[in-house]
Amino acid sequence: MRVQPRSGMDFQRWRLREAARQVEAQFLHQLLRAMRRTVSSTPSSYATQMYNDMVDEALAWQLAQSERFGVGKMLFEKLSPYLQTPERVSGGTEDEQTG
Repeated sequence: MRVQPRSGMDFQRWRLREAARQVEAQFLHQLLRAMRRTVSSTPSSYATQMYNDMVDEALAWQLAQSERFGVGKMLFEKLSPYLQTPERVSGGTEDEQTG
């Protein structure tokens, strides 16, 4: 599912926020997968294992979208100062270039 950027958010910030959410979803998926392995259960078929993994992936994505854990939000806040702004792309402000 693709979500378009909000009108008030520039494209780079929107892409960074989406990437941070995807990282959080992957982290939560790995966490759920590891938790499921700790539960002793009867041997299951490959189809059951695949189904459980797909359920875990969907749950991880929903949890990442809810922003309750804060991993994606923290990544976004830490990485957003490194986004290229027009000043960084052009090499400085207009005053520095003309002066």
